[in-house]
Amino acid sequence: MVDDKTFESCMAGLETFKASKFLMVIFGGAGDLCQKKLLPTLFLLYKKGFIEDFTILGFGLPEMTSEEYRKKAKSWLQENLKEPFDEKIYDEKFQKHLLFETADLKKAENYSNLCKKITQITKDDPAYNLMYYLAVPPVLFPTIVHNLSDKELCRRRKGAKIIVEKPFGHDKKSAHALNLKLLEAFDENQIYRIDHYLGKETVQNVFFFRFGNVLFEPLWNRNYIDNIQITVAEDMGIENRAYFYESATVIRDFVQNHILQLIALIAMEPPANFDQESIRNERQKVFKSIQAFDEKKIDDLVVMGQYESGVVNDKKVAGYLDEKGVAKDSKVPTYIAAKFFIDNWRWANVPFYIRTGKRLKKRCTEIAIQFKYPPLRLLGHKCKDLDANTIVFSIYPTQKVSLTFNVKFPGMENIPYPVDMVFDYKGVFKVDTPLAYERVLIDAMKSDLSLFARQDGIETMWGIVDPIIKAWEKKKTLCKYKSGRRGPKEADDFIKKDKRAWRIF
Repeated sequence: MVDDKTFESCMAGLETFKASKFLMVIFGGAGDLCQKKLLPTLFLLYKKGFIEDFTILGFGLPEMTSEEYRKKAKSWLQENLKEPFDEKIYDEKFQKHLLFETADLKKAENYSNLCKKITQITKDDPAYNLMYYLAVPPVLFPTIVHNLSDKELCRRRKGAKIIVEKPFGHDKKSAHALNLKLLEAFDENQIYRIDHYLGKETVQNVFFFRFGNVLFEPLWNRNYIDNIQITVAEDMGIENRAYFYESATVIRDFVQNHILQLIALIAMEPPANFDQESIRNERQKVFKSIQAFDEKKIDDLVVMGQYESGVVNDKKVAGYLDEKGVAKDSKVPTYIAAKFFIDNWRWANVPFYIRTGKRLKKRCTEIAIQFKYPPLRLLGHKCKDLDANTIVFSIYPTQKVSLTFNVKFPGMENIPYPVDMVFDYKGVFKVDTPLAYERVLIDAMKSDLSLFARQDGIETMWGIVDPIIKAWEKKKTLCKYKSGRRGPKEADDFIKKDKRAWRIF
């Protein structure tokens, strides 16, 4: 248990930060992302006292007044907040910080109005922290950036930042073009490319677990670790997003960003300093060391599947081909299992197995570090096989870190038995962990880029997955799996060839 004095000291440190004098312009301020993620997160940060003296300016369509926007925002918060909605705080305080400006984002003249609105709000105070949040489809990014630059609202605006949501391009070539467009208007240290997975508390704890404890880091290498498994399983389908998923696929949606970032966090070397550039440099070294996929050998390293109808959480669900907006002959993968290798001294020949997909048995996100088996059966030939020591970072549904090790089962016989030592966030700290978006927005306000992707990282990650995408585009071969299962049988056979097995979720 954490003693009260230490706990209070840590909490006091957290509570000292307050973001003030900032204006967040949300392009697409009435869109899905703003309704479900941004406004709920900003409301929670306000309730917790992390932000004050601020303005949130929604910019875009449909046409509405600020008063109408506040009414809509209230209903969005009531629907999407993960905790009870505090109507009094909203009515008496929070809503006063919300404004809306109707604008067709494709028309240059509307950015002149934006310029006037920004001046009106900030009064050209150089202490104001100005943030542009692009909560719009990527096709609009170049237009918005061009118009911001044209009105000198970017590089020359002291303290200006731009926050960009994935997808960062469609492949390496388009990602490079997008980065060039951003860099025409902003410096790299003004660009915040969000990957909210890095904002999850358990994910961040991988860093502290490794580098804050002398016990584990000496074992964190090919000499002791047999394999690593990363699972990101979802029980939901595409949620009426066929327009996005038909082009994104599971590869672009999850592997190119979230999963590669998790691999980098597990595999990175200790940074020289605990600062944003040192940390991002080490992640980039991992990306550059990931073994390139040979298109001719792709079938030995990757399995892709597509869900059929089935039962999830006791409810019948449609197959992917029956989803609204999906082509009846679609070959888009909704599941992938793959094996990555990192060509460096620490990780040579250690497989990083990943799997992610939709309409699986249940929602589960975890990173499992499986150590090698003992070299000798010193406990006697009558003993059953020992379980491998395993460290598991559970990200969802519970947030915990567990270590599996073997002990003797009580009795007269020599029977080894696996047990777990568990650190559970809620059990230890008695508080809810911050949402991932809370952390990344606070870091953006602090100008801390540690949890954000960098230009070179984005392009290197695309370079890793592009061969997988090209191989799929040529063959379009998929393994079918029933909704409500753990994936296609071929994925089990895939890892079984290596005399290993997936962890059961």
